[in-house]
Amino acid sequence: MIRQAKQEDTKSLSTLLNQLGYTPDIAQLEQALSKNNGANSSDIYVYEHSEQIVGFVSVIQFFYFPTMENIMRITAICICEQHRNLGTGGELLSFVENLALSHGILSVEVTCSMHREQAHTFYQKNGYSKHSYKFVKHLK
Repeated sequence: MIRQAKQEDTKSLSTLLNQLGYTPDIAQLEQALSKNNGANSSDIYVYEHSEQIVGFVSVIQFFYFPTMENIMRITAICICEQHRNLGTGGELLSFVENLALSHGILSVEVTCSMHREQAHTFYQKNGYSKHSYKFVKHLK
């Protein structure tokens, strides 16, 4: 079952973010979940299996000026290591695509770290293609 994340999901989401290599501050994670309302913030959804959270996806919607279209971007997606390669990730992608269509959005994009080659293959197998490079400058 896929549902919107709730405050009580903090520990599970922290564990999944750790699997992606992030070390979230619990207080910041709780604050992010309290903002999980779809208005100028990420929408965070969890995949629950047998009353256990085994994955999540976070998305944002934005207007992209050059093409004059609304886009949905997957900002993070993770399936716990024990549930990978079982179709769960594909189900989360389908969920996001249907969510986008229900909002009249015709494009979904996802960014992915250069070193996550298995993830690149996963996205390509699910119909996503590389269109650009992302450049980042950390200011502090």
